[in-house]
Amino acid sequence: MNRCFTTVVEVILGRTVREEIFQLLERNGIKPAEISVRFDDVIEVLTRVFGNSTRVLVHMTVTELYKEYSLRAAGFAFGESLKDQIALLREKVVSDLLKPRHYTSIDP
Repeated sequence: MNRCFTTVVEVILGRTVREEIFQLLERNGIKPAEISVRFDDVIEVLTRVFGNSTRVLVHMTVTELYKEYSLRAAGFAFGESLKDQIALLREKVVSDLLKPRHYTSIDP
């Protein structure tokens, strides 16, 4: 999720704004490596700064996550609960033992 979020922010807002967002998150105690495990906190911080437009970043991040696992987000609409979509994706990845496209194996 970290990579997907970073990519989305950079594509939509640019590298300079991405760096500022990461500094903002760090000032709020969220390190870049913690984005995936503290995504609710990330959303909260960004919502305080960007308001409801944060939903665009979250929606695009969730969409990127689905692409990363080569899945289609069936029935995934902008207004739906994004937390539910992340939970559904997590369940699908665990149950089907899916690996992300950019997965590097340590196996020979």
